[in-house]
Amino acid sequence: MAPGQSLFAAALLTVVGIIVQNSSAFAFSPSSQGTHFHAATSSSCLYSSGVVKDNDQHQHSHSLLWERTLEVSPDSYVNPAIELSVRPPDEGGTGILAVEDVKKDTVVLRLPLEQVGMIDAASILDTAPEGEDTVLDKLNLMWMEQVAKEKDDEDTQDDGKRLAVLVGIIAHLQLTRYKDKTASTAHLVKEGHALEQSRRLGLFLDAMPLLPQRPTHGPLRHPFPTHFLYWDDDEIEQLLQGTMAQTNARQLRAGVGLVVREWSASFLKEHSGLKQSEILNAIFSAFTAVLSRSFGDAAGRDLDGAGRMLVPLVDMLNHDSEEPNVSWKWHVGEGGEEKIKAGRGNVSVTTLKDVKKGEELYKCYGWGPAWDIATNYGFVPRLQKERWECSVIPLFPAVLDLAPDKIATPNQISKDETSLDLLLESNYVVLVKAVQAAVDAANEIEARQSSSGSVNKRGDQTTDRPSQLDRLEVVSLFRPPPALTANDFPFARRQPCVVVGTKIGASYQITCSNRQCHREAIQNVLPAYRAAACAIAQLRLNHKNGDPSSSIQASQMSSAAASLDKDSDWNEAAKTLMRVGINDRIQTIQRNGKAANAWLGQIRTGHRLNENSLQHRQFRYEMSSDIREAELNVLQTLDNELKREADKNANGDVC
Repeated sequence: MAPGQSLFAAALLTVVGIIVQNSSAFAFSPSSQGTHFHAATSSSCLYSSGVVKDNDQHQHSHSLLWERTLEVSPDSYVNPAIELSVRPPDEGGTGILAVEDVKKDTVVLRLPLEQVGMIDAASILDTAPEGEDTVLDKLNLMWMEQVAKEKDDEDTQDDGKRLAVLVGIIAHLQLTRYKDKTASTAHLVKEGHALEQSRRLGLFLDAMPLLPQRPTHGPLRHPFPTHFLYWDDDEIEQLLQGTMAQTNARQLRAGVGLVVREWSASFLKEHSGLKQSEILNAIFSAFTAVLSRSFGDAAGRDLDGAGRMLVPLVDMLNHDSEEPNVSWKWHVGEGGEEKIKAGRGNVSVTTLKDVKKGEELYKCYGWGPAWDIATNYGFVPRLQKERWECSVIPLFPAVLDLAPDKIATPNQISKDETSLDLLLESNYVVLVKAVQAAVDAANEIEARQSSSGSVNKRGDQTTDRPSQLDRLEVVSLFRPPPALTANDFPFARRQPCVVVGTKIGASYQITCSNRQCHREAIQNVLPAYRAAACAIAQLRLNHKNGDPSSSIQASQMSSAAASLDKDSDWNEAAKTLMRVGINDRIQTIQRNGKAANAWLGQIRTGHRLNENSLQHRQFRYEMSSDIREAELNVLQTLDNELKREADKNANGDVC
């Protein structure tokens, strides 16, 4: 083990302790727009480019990248009706604006990838000499192992591993550039592929400052203060309690720690002259940069083992999931596969609608629920008009009453004889697998019936519905232990939940078109709740018959899921179970939201943090509130729809 490696690994396994401590010292102006912003970092902390002009040291890194990239890329095209706008984070951050009216279907930006300095893992690793650099050797080994697995089995494709390799490359090049451009560490730089690439890509690396440094004068705005990797453990636990964002944040932070621990020996060897905090800063910041800025499309470098990429200028477009006005495509023409592998062709940005003078150009980074957007990009989109959004609903109650028609005695309660703790993995895993198998069987039956023309249960679905919402997705939600078993098992549990999505509006107004979305959301997950209700009925029957260990019948669950059970109609039981789960989630989210607000209030009144740290924490609290609000909107909307279905004749069904 390399000297200091155990300390390095320990720091990672305790998850970004050093990063959090360092980031709290930096000033930050939060964005009020709720969109993905590019931090306007003080140029005094950025590293100079390969060739320095007289005015470069006074020019913002984003505008410098914009100008110099176009200078060295003669085949690039920028429509004269657009220009780069560098703004502070609280005013939206860096973006691209229209300075004249632009018509729909107008190409506003076209960039040849081989000229503009696109960064991807394949092209850098393919040209790296073997045995020259331990970091690149390690990353290349990870890359080749993953490519080999995918060739043997297409189902083993893992974009996460490819993304991690790109992260390692970015961090390594940024550390190399930092040493190369810092007088006190310049003697530590060795000639080789990493140095050549860091100089070639210097402008792009400088535009995503991965090593926060204290400036000589003036405040430094931390580049990614909102990303979950920069939250401390208390913020994850207190602000995100009871949300899927907390589950995502825990998994992301733990996963990053485990991946980077594998790199520790290589990074410590290649960058032995740097502090461990500097290395960790670079690695974790590289993760946030690649998570938020890398992309690919149906014709992109995420195919055929080629991985994801970062493209300068294009990544300065901000996000709008509701009404994007531009989109991008990769045009390769003839010999497409070879051009893709070589990183050639043009990336073109085209308007989707008319854009008026003064409006910003927005692209959609891809649809996802609020908790996923927050995990990847470090922000939550503000709801302007309406959008598709998700919530999670428990598939089973946390504690199942096995004898609901009887009053349990104190002795039975103490022995846990009349209830089943369904937050224990040993109790719920079998049930969840049985539900998933039942839904699969029901889908096969429905597909056969639909192909024969005998039935079409779902009818015509909303055309803009995200395809991800058409499949059953069961996720795990962190929850505290139930009171009945907290003493015996006093640890956080995971509760299996179903992801359900519908279209929500900012005004909470219900329209006929949106009601169709709500009905589709319910119908898409109803087979899972029919199967779950059937499983619960069997568990209770087994308990009543004195045979609690008897297995549940999968065939009965499949019949229930497919509505083929001639003896029982499981729809009402399923909707009741769904409403119980919805109300449980609403109460949990509201209760935890109040607790988060109280926790923040205690910190404010206790004067435990400086002003900058309080700004960070306040903004993170607002992020967590937006995540909760988005999920509450979905839950309350679906609960109201279920109420209407139960009593649709009371006031008439107008839709």
